[in-house]
Amino acid sequence: MNKADLTEVLASRAGIPKVKAASYINILTEAIQEALVRDEKVTISDFGTFTVSKRRSFKGHNPKNGKEMLVPARRIPVFRAGKGLKNSLNE
Repeated sequence: MNKADLTEVLASRAGIPKVKAASYINILTEAIQEALVRDEKVTISDFGTFTVSKRRSFKGHNPKNGKEMLVPARRIPVFRAGKGLKNSLNE
């Protein structure tokens, strides 16, 4: 399922136009992204939690030339499923 599919599902279940549904999905994803950029945790009850994890830098190899290089530290988004989502997957 992709963004277009989610838009159709939201529009049909909420009885709203697809344009409005797409706008709501954009607002939601932008709000989550902005919170993560500010290093905030985003929790949606019974669904899950979005957080930011910090990866340390490490020595790796450049796949093009095989030379050793330092891979810089970075922040990555992490999603942890909540109980409600886990339970629905295992019913």
